[in-house]
Amino acid sequence: MAGTALVTGGATGMGRATAYLLAARGYRVAIDHLGSTAQAEQVADDIGGIAYEADVADIGAVDALVAAVESDLGPIDVAIACAGFDVDVPLAEVTEDLWRRSLEVILGGCANVIATVGPRMRARRRGSIVGISSELALLGDENHVPYVTAKSAMIGLVRSIAREYGPDQVRVNIVCPGPTDTAMLTERWRGEDYRNSIALNRFGTPDELARAIVDVAEWTWLTGQVISPNGGVVIQ
Repeated sequence: MAGTALVTGGATGMGRATAYLLAARGYRVAIDHLGSTAQAEQVADDIGGIAYEADVADIGAVDALVAAVESDLGPIDVAIACAGFDVDVPLAEVTEDLWRRSLEVILGGCANVIATVGPRMRARRRGSIVGISSELALLGDENHVPYVTAKSAMIGLVRSIAREYGPDQVRVNIVCPGPTDTAMLTERWRGEDYRNSIALNRFGTPDELARAIVDVAEWTWLTGQVISPNGGVVIQ
């Protein structure tokens, strides 16, 4: 497929690994970040891409980001909405600001990528958008209620947009990663008991998740689907 790819949240973790893999598969890669300048520029230097800074919760900033990427690197063929936000607290400690930021970054960030990249892809009658949700959207979790709520809503968003965009040959899918060895995997999840509850008895690696994400992006007869590489935490 190759062409130009945009990865939001591309400076660290799964987004970073995805940016590296996209470059290895021949894409020109744009890495968006918020406050991770050194990491984003290192990734860009390593892969010959370009780092940009934009808050995905701000649709004006995302619109400007998309315009800049297409001016610098050409039409966006693949967009990966990987920017995230999470705080590990029980519902009783969730503030209004935490609710708002979770919904704005996770759900709003994905919606803003779709709203700005999607019309351009539809006009060209090609393109692939992948939203990064979580296996917690399939299971629920008592200490991540805003996060899980927003990640679950992403599934409904993407399924609906896939129906709208399908006739224009634009594919929209969701990847729900299981527990992956990144900075977002807090100590609560790293204990032996939890690890042993995973069918494969180990955490995923960012590189393993990146392969799933890029494969979904390139799968030409896949749209509106929820793909969950999770090591057997969820077996359906």
